[in-house]
Amino acid sequence: MNYTESIAWLTEQASFGIKPGLQRIRALLERLGNPERDYKTVHIAGTNGKGSVTALLTEVLRQAGLRVGRYTSPHLTEYTERIAVDGQDISPADFATGMTRVRAAAEEMVQAGMEMPTEFELLTACAFLTYREAGCEYAVIEAGLGGTLDSTNVITPVLSVITNVSLDHQQYMGDTPEEIAAHKAGIIKHGVPVVTAAQGAALRVIREKAAAEEAKLYRWEREFKITKRTTGRLGQILQMERRDLPEAMLFVPFFGIHQAVNAAVAAMAATVLGQQDARIGEDALREGIARAKWPGRFEIVPGEVPVILDGAHNGDGAEALALALQELYPRAKRYYVFTALQDKHVEDMVQELIRPEDTAIIVPAPTERTRAPEEIAALLHGSTETAADVVTGLRRARTLAAADTEESIVIVCGSLYIIGPARAELGL
Repeated sequence: MNYTESIAWLTEQASFGIKPGLQRIRALLERLGNPERDYKTVHIAGTNGKGSVTALLTEVLRQAGLRVGRYTSPHLTEYTERIAVDGQDISPADFATGMTRVRAAAEEMVQAGMEMPTEFELLTACAFLTYREAGCEYAVIEAGLGGTLDSTNVITPVLSVITNVSLDHQQYMGDTPEEIAAHKAGIIKHGVPVVTAAQGAALRVIREKAAAEEAKLYRWEREFKITKRTTGRLGQILQMERRDLPEAMLFVPFFGIHQAVNAAVAAMAATVLGQQDARIGEDALREGIARAKWPGRFEIVPGEVPVILDGAHNGDGAEALALALQELYPRAKRYYVFTALQDKHVEDMVQELIRPEDTAIIVPAPTERTRAPEEIAALLHGSTETAADVVTGLRRARTLAAADTEESIVIVCGSLYIIGPARAELGL
């Protein structure tokens, strides 16, 4: 298959939806020679921030001179973004080569009477295979959904990370923080250290699981914390304490208190890895955090009217975005281009983000999971319009903001599905 054929075939499999369980991915990987066992892995789960932590930690390992794979989801524009080697998305040709081998193994399974793997399982297998073929020493793996039954949970990592836990994807993981935390804690393996920023009831569940697995636990605001934070035009400077270690000063090229916490989690994760591998030192930690890039997460596109791009796909993400906006643009008028998916608590999202004095242009996300713009608009009390798609909505928001005599900003948010088209429209 070429790249176009690979995507077409993957899209066919996506129509069968999400099917939790590990039996299919295990059988698939076995037919591929279990590539996930040929390098060290770090496993990252959590409700929000796991992609940012993955990006930050990957760059730290690269600055240590290591060849590193990175697996994330979803993509903004192309599937190739999900599988990166040495800081670069794999090429369409390499994606097609890997997916052709994965398809052959999957079709062998079907011929043997087994169920066809899901789209995410096929992508996961392709990523694991790619990292082996590329000679990676480490791979930083972001869990897709939950932890226990996520297809990435076939690895035995050298470190597990759980960024945080809040309500999201309840149809798969439960209706309480404790139930969701139990799924996230499923990535904890016997004797493998764990770093987490989870708090409250969720932390209790994680702590109990770590104790049962004899896994050393490093907790936010206990074993590590931020003692000082200063925000500037290019990012923020943190002073970070780690138990029994010298204080670290870090420049983080991301904005918002939530990204400061993510950077601290990544730094603590790197510290733990450095205790296992002497190549991962303090210089690599500082350089990696400072050089990390992660598009679509409070990404500021400068201009006469700045445009902020942020996924903010659930209530906690919306709250984090609102806090960052208040910190960086306290007096600016806000013009939102907003969407939400059907499985999200959109009421919580708009309550956190969109004030009566704001202007909101509601658009559909380019997926069948989108909510109807009219349904979202009915929840709002200020100036509200709908648009046919994100590009139309973004153009309208920029026109309105440019005509405003006050300081104004445009914010595109609510789902990562609309960030890709928005970045393309902005020439990114």
